[in-house]
Amino acid sequence: MKRRRAVVYFLPILLLISILCWSQGRQPSGGSAVRTFYIRGTVRNNDTSQPIEMLKVELKKLTGEVVSTSFTRTNGEFDFSGVTNGMYYIVIEEKGYEPVREGVEVFNAPRTGVFIFLRRPMELVSSPANKTVSARELSIPRKAHDSLQKGADRLYQKNDAKGSLPLFQRAIAELPSYYEAYHLMGVAYLRLGQTAEAEQALRKSIELSEQKYFAPNLDLAALLSNERRFGEAEPAARRSIELDQNAWNGHYELARALVGLNRVDAAEKSALEARTRNPNFPQLHLLLANIHIRKHEPNALLEDIDTYLKLDPNGPMNSQARQMREQVQRALASAQNKSAPVPPKP
Repeated sequence: MKRRRAVVYFLPILLLISILCWSQGRQPSGGSAVRTFYIRGTVRNNDTSQPIEMLKVELKKLTGEVVSTSFTRTNGEFDFSGVTNGMYYIVIEEKGYEPVREGVEVFNAPRTGVFIFLRRPMELVSSPANKTVSARELSIPRKAHDSLQKGADRLYQKNDAKGSLPLFQRAIAELPSYYEAYHLMGVAYLRLGQTAEAEQALRKSIELSEQKYFAPNLDLAALLSNERRFGEAEPAARRSIELDQNAWNGHYELARALVGLNRVDAAEKSALEARTRNPNFPQLHLLLANIHIRKHEPNALLEDIDTYLKLDPNGPMNSQARQMREQVQRALASAQNKSAPVPPKP
């Protein structure tokens, strides 16, 4: 007898909404303790792919202050612990290699799988791009720099989005081309639920940076997906990946947009790419659950739900996730019973 395929068609609306809801992951609970995470990565030689040991790696704030320093181990790995939510740069300046200034974001989860490949310079002098970055940093007025730093601390450390806005506005008044300030202003507006103002600030940051700044593209993609503007969210997410291919959240946002466009195979590919870089982000497994529902793959769906419940045992979607798991298990058991061969009568 031909076995029947277990097809699961149910899709709890609340589960889908949880994936598309930006505020669930972005807005901190009032009065909660500041959470800290870690960043872990590997440095390798671009020509040989061999790990580089005893290499100084610095973690810096957007404004240049050193947050932490690490040295690579024999396998090329480095890590920074005690890192709070926010945007940072990983900086490596090693003699004989081109300098590295890699943007990373910590967002309610550890940042793992950061791969940095050091290149030998084509010439003995620094490249024009590196000179431009350095010259720009040196040209930022001190008042603008300080206002941005105070605003970032107010936004990320004190969870005071409203109080951070005047500080970002002050930084922009001192330096109208300060695209980092526009980005953080957009993040603050997002936390306040003012999406129109957030979109305007993020687009201004992208414009001023000449499409070369990772963070506002990522946040714009998330904002557009939340508003179900998936066709606009997709190119923003793809641009964020072009700017930082190692960023798991760029692949995650691309997967969200593709799910909204009902391109489930492409969405699954992007979601799995995000999972290889950060398997510990609970909402990613909810996203995969939605994908596997649409692909009628109940076994993969059960794995997604179990992983989500393990990573976030007290999460707001746990009740719905457990109910779904029970429904899938019943559907699989029923399909198995129906497909079992009937014994011949004696």
